[in-house]
Amino acid sequence: MEDATPDDAPTLIAARPLSARELERLTAVTRRFPSSWLLTVRRRRLMFLGLAAPGFLAVFTTTLHHNFFVLVGGFVLFGAAVLFRAVSEPLFVRAEAADIWPPESFPPSRQREFPHA
Repeated sequence: MEDATPDDAPTLIAARPLSARELERLTAVTRRFPSSWLLTVRRRRLMFLGLAAPGFLAVFTTTLHHNFFVLVGGFVLFGAAVLFRAVSEPLFVRAEAADIWPPESFPPSRQREFPHA
């Protein structure tokens, strides 16, 4: 493991099995959002961009609004989106590797993987 490269990171993440606490966290995440948003990696990336956009705009339009609290709020919103992605994405990767994601309740047409995602 000492000679692991950054390219091996998804493989190393997927190699560990999900613990009971992580499985509980995954179900908590999937209950809060529509499952179709979380189905593929591409959709999760787009959801992250949608969550990060308000904070990004608040920070980078500071020259227009000159409000310190809007700037701080923008950093908080953007940080929350980054934290959500950092916590949830490894869970989805490992759940896909364990073949428990996507759930069986989805129709087969919605479970297809996109090769370019």
